[in-house]
Order: sequence, then C-alpha cells, then structure tokens
Amino acid sequence: MERHVIESEQVTLLTVILVLAGMAVTWTGCYLLVTRWRQRVIDLPNARSAHSLATPRGGGIAIALAMACLSCALYWLKLLSLTQAVVLLSALPVAIVGFFDDISSLPVRYRLPFHIVIAGLALWVLGPVPEAFFSGWLMLPSILQGAILVLALVWLLNLYNFMDGIDGLAALQCVFVSLAGAFFLRETMPGLMWVCLGLAGCQLSFLFWNWTPARLFMGDSGSTFCGYFLGVLGLLSHYAMALSVWVWVLLMGSFIADTTYTLIRRLMTGHSITEGHATHAYQQLSRRFNSHLGVAFLMMAVNVIWLFPMAYLAAIQPENGVFLAFSGIVPLMLLAAWLGAGRTNN
Repeated sequence: MERHVIESEQVTLLTVILVLAGMAVTWTGCYLLVTRWRQRVIDLPNARSAHSLATPRGGGIAIALAMACLSCALYWLKLLSLTQAVVLLSALPVAIVGFFDDISSLPVRYRLPFHIVIAGLALWVLGPVPEAFFSGWLMLPSILQGAILVLALVWLLNLYNFMDGIDGLAALQCVFVSLAGAFFLRETMPGLMWVCLGLAGCQLSFLFWNWTPARLFMGDSGSTFCGYFLGVLGLLSHYAMALSVWVWVLLMGSFIADTTYTLIRRLMTGHSITEGHATHAYQQLSRRFNSHLGVAFLMMAVNVIWLFPMAYLAAIQPENGVFLAFSGIVPLMLLAAWLGAGRTNN
C-alpha cells in the first residue's frame, strides 16, 4: 500500500511537470510567432475587424502542439488509453489545416470536407454511440447518431471560430470549460482531468500574448482546434459513461447560443451564413462598450452564474441532460436576440 501511494504521488508530480512543460511550449511558440515569424502570419485589419493594427495570428498551433505532446505523455503514463489518445490527437490535423488557413486563406471547399473526414474518423475510432446519448428521450440507429455527432463536431469547431473575434474571449472561454471539465472528471477519469488542466494551462500561456491589446491572435489554427478538442473531450467522457455530453454543451452554452441565433437570423434575412460578418451579440456589445475584456468578463460571469450550475445539475441528473441543455441555452439565445445579434443595422 505504501509503495502504491509513493508511485501515485510520483505520477502526480510528473503529470504536473508535464502540464507546466506544455505551458512553456505554448509560451515559447507564441513568442516565436510574435518575434520571428510575424510577417508570415500577419492579420491585416478590415471592415469587420475588432482591431485596428496589423497583428500576427496562428498562436493556436502552439497550443495544439503542446496538447499533442501532453496527450502522448499521458498515454505513456497509462493515464489515457490508446483510443483516448488517438481521438485527442485527431485534433492536431485540424490545427495544422487551420494554420495553413492562417497563412494563405484556404477556401472553405477544402477545409470543410477535411473537417468532416477527421470527425468521422474520430467517431469510427470511438465505436458505436451509447444509446443514452439523448438521455433516453430519442432512440435513433447508431449510424444516424454517429452522423449527427460528426456534424456536431464540425459545427462546434466552426462556431468556436466565429466567436474568436475579440481579444481574450476564446481563450478565457476555453479556460472556463477546461477547468469545469476537470472539476467534473476529477474522480471518474483522472487522465482526462489532466488533459483539461493542461488545456487550461496552455490557454493561460497564450492569454499572456492575447490580453488586450493583443500581440497575437489564436487564428483558425487555435479556434478550430479548441472547438474540436472540447467536442472530443465531451465525447470521450460520454462514451465512458463518466460525464454526459450535455454537460459540455451547457459549459459551451454562451458560444452555442450566440452563434446559433446569429446565423439563424442571418439566414432568415437573406444573408450568407458563410460570408464574414461582425454581427454576433458579443461583437455588438464590444462596439457598444468599446471594451474587449469587459465583454469577455461579462460572458465569463454568465458562464459561472448561469451555465455552470445548470451543468452541475446535468452532471448529477444525466437523465435530464437534454432538458437542462435547452433550458440553459434558449434563454441565452433570447438574450442574443435582444442584444441585436444578426442585425446589420444598429
């Protein structure tokens, strides 16, 4: 027993060191992008931008590389299974394609099929979808549920990209979701808990560079990676019957509500949903307040005060996950409507 305790403490210490190493890798990668490679990944402001100065982007690739290394190390420590490690590593190609998009603006006709293929491969590795996915409310064939989850992953990585438009918001959101996920998984899935803590740590390192006024943007390499990575974290915990995927949906509720309502309104008013715009609720607020961090902290307050308690209820009452997800997100969609999300004239 004493030897087991000592070994457990050694593994914990080593894991902490690995998380700190991941933070260092992220910080160093961001430093190199800002100081050495900035001209290759420069983001020039346009009419839709929330910034006025040319700023390098692509900081997300540093986060993705750090998390890939951490996932491999946790597999080596036997804190992650091979399936879990492979599914987590499937986020790296998403980040790499995003980085190429940051450099040379890849057309959506190339990116979208790639995202669908990667999401499909991840679901194939995971295997048949658990029947309890819809909390028992809706029974669908496994192949249909799998197709829905592929589309959900692709939608999640894209909506995270849409929400990465002001300094600090996307990184702070990822920190919140990751820490909340670590809290819920601390007893049931320690390996995924460490993945969540590592992701939060890497985002904090990136925030050093992304704090307003930002010296570096996450870019598509970071926003698509974060959306996809958080999605597969939710699937891994759900497949293990440790934490319902609806808990993760609630933790992501502020991003889901804003993007979903905004695109529905734009679609209904005849606007293209693939064309760039700056009409999300958070963008309307940032112009109204003339503050990026003010909006980011306001959204974090909504996360902590409203969405985290709902997620906690979904964690202890998984049979009510679908009901709680709608109950938590629909009011936020109504709030987005009140704030003018999707409107081009304000």
